Amino acid sequence: MLDRNRLLKSASEQAPQVLTLTSTLDELRSSIRTALMQALRSADIRRQSLANQYQLYQSKVNNSPEQERVLTQIGRQQEVKSGLYLMLLQKREENSISLAATADKGKLIDDPQVDGKVSPKSAIILFFSMILGVGLPFGILYLIQFLKYRIEGHDDVARLTNLPIVADVAVASESAKTAAGIVVHANRNDSIDEIFRSLRTNVQFMMKPGDKVILFTSSTSGEGKTFNAANLAVSFALLGKKVILCGFDIRKPALGRLFGRSDRHQGVSTLLVKNEVTEADVLGQIDKSNENENLDLLLAGPTPPNPAELLARENLKDIIDVLKKNYDYVILDTAPVGLVTDTLQVAKYANVCCYVVRADYTPKSNMGLLNSLVEDKKINNACIILNGVDMSKKKYGYYYGYGKYGKYGRYGYGYGYGYGKYGRYGYGGYGTYGTYGNYSDSHYGNANDNSIKR
Repeated sequence: MLDRNRLLKSASEQAPQVLTLTSTLDELRSSIRTALMQALRSADIRRQSLANQYQLYQSKVNNSPEQERVLTQIGRQQEVKSGLYLMLLQKREENSISLAATADKGKLIDDPQVDGKVSPKSAIILFFSMILGVGLPFGILYLIQFLKYRIEGHDDVARLTNLPIVADVAVASESAKTAAGIVVHANRNDSIDEIFRSLRTNVQFMMKPGDKVILFTSSTSGEGKTFNAANLAVSFALLGKKVILCGFDIRKPALGRLFGRSDRHQGVSTLLVKNEVTEADVLGQIDKSNENENLDLLLAGPTPPNPAELLARENLKDIIDVLKKNYDYVILDTAPVGLVTDTLQVAKYANVCCYVVRADYTPKSNMGLLNSLVEDKKINNACIILNGVDMSKKKYGYYYGYGKYGKYGRYGYGYGYGYGKYGRYGYGGYGTYGTYGNYSDSHYGNANDNSIKR
């Protein structure tokens, strides 16, 4: 560049020497720009790899306290038994020495008289034994239940709230998931597909005519709200409806990672910063999902420094109005309501609020937060989705009937979602279909179903 500027002082821009240097500078600029783009893509790949490793090690860290508690309890029992055994050995030796050193000085004064057993009283012993035999098991069961502070299944949720439970979502097997983590597929009749079809139907029953906006939230991160929102969106799209899935968790976006998209340049946050939002602005930020032709995506966009203030602006309503105008269903993936207040700014525009809890993960105390939000009318028309029911654990086997969808006779306890104040539709409700016989060889089920982790 210095050589070119020096030549321009004595020659024109069309001079051969100047043209040669200009061409060289253009090539250098193109090479530098290409190298920078390659470096940006490499950094993004490394970031996604680090995020996957973080999730892997985070799950291992979550399991560590339980293992440490069990090992500590076993160690304490060993110490107690060892001390007791040593004490008994010492007492035995002391008694042996005492008996050996003591001379027998007793003598018979009167002959013994037979009057029957005086002590102990058999009736009293039997009475207290019966009380102990009945009360001890109930006490142990109560203590075990008292120490379980996480939600374990459908019954735990039903006891803690009166809100309708619209679905019990089992843990899907890896073979059922696509690259985007989608487990709902067209022309499938697997168990996981039936679960989300049931979720779709129950959500539709909660919506009034003209309702379109469905909001997903949870108490904390990692409970599966993005997974359930994405698969419900695909399930609605399979009906031939136009569906848009929106990432309104602008603090920690997860929708872009799920669908393998970069949300750094466009999305909700780029619309919220504008003073006035037009329909063309909103439609310009929408992208195709590549999972279904009827499903579109509106990602979260760049992470702003003031997310709560952005979501409180009036143009949020304009954005949702545009989406309602152009789509049959608008599904909003929002931030955890137990951590930040962002979701409460969005919830006033939602027709149905789906609150996701995860089995063996969500503390039971978080249900109190949900009940208080509903009582204070901060969220309306709320329902609960129990996510992460691991069917490979035997503790779920006695009341979940997802194992054989082809047999209506087993629907009883597993397919019944307790609808709270609307009545318990399950708990044996669908189990009456067992009188119709065994449908395992019909089209009601897939004999080779491996969509659920077992």
